[in-house]
Amino acid sequence: MYRPEDLRLGDIILCEGALDVRDPLGLLMVWASDNPFQHAALVGDGELLESLDVVGTAPLEAYAPVGWRFQVAGATPVQLRTAVSAAQARVGEAYGYRALAREGGPVPLYRRFDPHDVVSSGLVCWAFARAAIRLSWQPLPTPASLSYSPLLLGPRPWREVG
Repeated sequence: MYRPEDLRLGDIILCEGALDVRDPLGLLMVWASDNPFQHAALVGDGELLESLDVVGTAPLEAYAPVGWRFQVAGATPVQLRTAVSAAQARVGEAYGYRALAREGGPVPLYRRFDPHDVVSSGLVCWAFARAAIRLSWQPLPTPASLSYSPLLLGPRPWREVG
């Protein structure tokens, strides 16, 4: 688990377990990936940037009991600032599969939409892509796919030490 005072701009927080039992996609991701992470957030200027139904902010300590801190290997201060600025620019925007469903009617599968705009880890990947860093090659990046990224430096709590 992380300590808020250790967080730095551009760090990525991956959160374990079911944060919200009303989130069937999150629960399905944890089950299907055999990986403990369900949510991702990006450390901004004294706050976390995250996407739930909208892109928003949360206090740095919001996920300390269930969150793990990761840093992006080789990222320059300019790249970290670029990623954070990109995510900050989207604060207040509708986001995610629940926002798509809330629009009513069937989700237009024939229409092209950015797969990064579906789950929280997509926002993190999208923000870093604006800084020329590709965190995941997955077409629909999940918190699990982020956790396997060789660019993320941090603990791997699901792996047994032996």
